[in-house]
Amino acid sequence: MQNILVPVGVSKYAKGTLSYAIDLASHFKCNVYVIDAFPAHSSLTILSNLNARLEIKNVQRIKKMVATITTKKDQVKIVSSERDLVGTIRKLDQELGLDLIVTGPLNNEINEAVFLGKIAGSMIKRTQVPVIIAPLDKTFTPSKKILLAFRTGEVKTSSTLNALMYFQDSFLASLKLLLVKVPGFANRNHQLNDELMQRSDQMLFSENATVYQGVLEHFQANQPDMLIVFKRERGFFEKLWETDIVFKKDFYCTIPLLILKNKD
Repeated sequence: MQNILVPVGVSKYAKGTLSYAIDLASHFKCNVYVIDAFPAHSSLTILSNLNARLEIKNVQRIKKMVATITTKKDQVKIVSSERDLVGTIRKLDQELGLDLIVTGPLNNEINEAVFLGKIAGSMIKRTQVPVIIAPLDKTFTPSKKILLAFRTGEVKTSSTLNALMYFQDSFLASLKLLLVKVPGFANRNHQLNDELMQRSDQMLFSENATVYQGVLEHFQANQPDMLIVFKRERGFFEKLWETDIVFKKDFYCTIPLLILKNKD
């Protein structure tokens, strides 16, 4: 793992999320790129000067935040956004090769009923980079018990599992697999990736309406300290993020949530 991107919003949790990301990057000995999660942009020429001033102000705000967290200035690089956030992330991924995005569940939102706001939701839905949702008000600690929950164990490309392998190998963590048999489950869903089987310590099964309900069924008994799910082009999680917002009533997690991109 070499490059981690952190979009920093204006919520009261922004500093905690950035601190979590920097500590995570220190563990992996990799670079941290920080970007404003709410970049100023407008197609109106008359507002170009205003946008420029806002961008300078936002960069200054981020620099001050970074300075209060770490003195290793060479580890953290602030990136200016010249377009919308998702467009900038895609461009950075092409130029640098992003291994991971670290974000808080709420970057700018204040709605207590929301688990994932528009910023986090858009990065999950519209980029191909793995995303880890850092829990609020919690410092980084290496996870020792990882739970991967899914409705099909087929992995389309080997690179899909890169982030999982980085975490498991670096943290020396155990891995349990949870196959949730949702309505419409077919035998092909039971075809598990060989790499996952070799890395796992135990295979769990659940029959539930959704993957999330299957997670709830096994959460207390197994007490994982990291949850991993696949974001597919079709399926439960894709339906959740159709509007870029996920409400707590539909999905909620208080431990690090790693979302791997696995195309159908």
